[in-house]
Amino acid sequence: MKCFSNKLSPKIINLIITIIILNTVIIYLYLVKFQGNITGFFRIGSILELSPFLDSEATKIYQGEIGYDGQQFLSLALDPLLQNSKTIATLDHPIYRYRRILYPLISYLFSFGNRTLVPYIMIVINYLSIIGIVYITSLYFRLNQEQKWQPLLTLCIPGIWMVISLGTADLLSSFLLIASFYCYRYNKPIWTACTISLACLTRETLLLIWLAILLTSIFQNKKEQIKPLLWAWLPPFLWTIYIGFLNLPGKVRVKANFGYPFIGIYNKLMSLLMKGFQGENLFEAYSFILIIIVFVTIFVINARNHKDNQLIRLSTMLYSMMFAMSSMTILNYYLDYSRVFIDVYLLLLLTINIKKHPITLILFFALGVGSFSFLFLHS
Repeated sequence: MKCFSNKLSPKIINLIITIIILNTVIIYLYLVKFQGNITGFFRIGSILELSPFLDSEATKIYQGEIGYDGQQFLSLALDPLLQNSKTIATLDHPIYRYRRILYPLISYLFSFGNRTLVPYIMIVINYLSIIGIVYITSLYFRLNQEQKWQPLLTLCIPGIWMVISLGTADLLSSFLLIASFYCYRYNKPIWTACTISLACLTRETLLLIWLAILLTSIFQNKKEQIKPLLWAWLPPFLWTIYIGFLNLPGKVRVKANFGYPFIGIYNKLMSLLMKGFQGENLFEAYSFILIIIVFVTIFVINARNHKDNQLIRLSTMLYSMMFAMSSMTILNYYLDYSRVFIDVYLLLLLTINIKKHPITLILFFALGVGSFSFLFLHS
């Protein structure tokens, strides 16, 4: 076995380990949690209208629940061009949901219009996104042999498993973000622009990272990066304009999701104290404290290495501003903020060097405990 492993590069070994763990978790979720029903991955509730392309008898529905974001993405993936008028009725905020078009659109395209395959393709995309994140992270660290096994720490991040079990678009957007960082680091300006542009079509908050890359290019005088980045915002902008002509009902949820700085964080902490640290609220407190520690850790490490990781430092600053302005709409439930800020955990992974910061292993162990608890205790 040792002889066999010596023939394989760390990147390949990382991929093999990732695939084994991923397959184990997905089989467990599919067969045990969802009793062999693929729609279980999308947490479909009974309150909102069901997609006209789903059979209520064959769909796993959580009675009395409003459902989760995966339900919205599945509805769009089954009808990405909104050809059936009933599809709009299945969306809680049509304008907001339709802006995040890339994940449902490519799910439909890769299923070749076969709607029976759509939910399976969506899970495959998330599956491949995790593998892609680990692989691109391995390439990101290719010049530093001390960090060759570090990409496996990706699997400790709770948001990774939350997204794979809830069928949302965050893994695809995170893969594109990591890809854009890799392309920027190794001077691939066209690919940097393409990946971050696609990321913005997956999740519009990635415009913050587009801004971070653009500003870093200016600060570092990377003129070859600046020009492609200046047109990278066009596809998401034009898509937003197109949506405006559709006259979809509802408003974009900016006001509901964000408010005055630190008010949401204060309300969250007060809520945790009032409910007491026991049962489900204990895990809620555990998850919220961990994400704050992750933010602080990135800032501390960057303060000591001010000249390094300028892009990561600026990205974290923008994300921290977003976190500070988040309302209880985002911060109320660990599933929400763990997904919305999943990229912050990845920024930490790109920032640290385990050899130089061995204490961060404790933090990733704590994240791993959160992942394990979610997978086996969340109903």
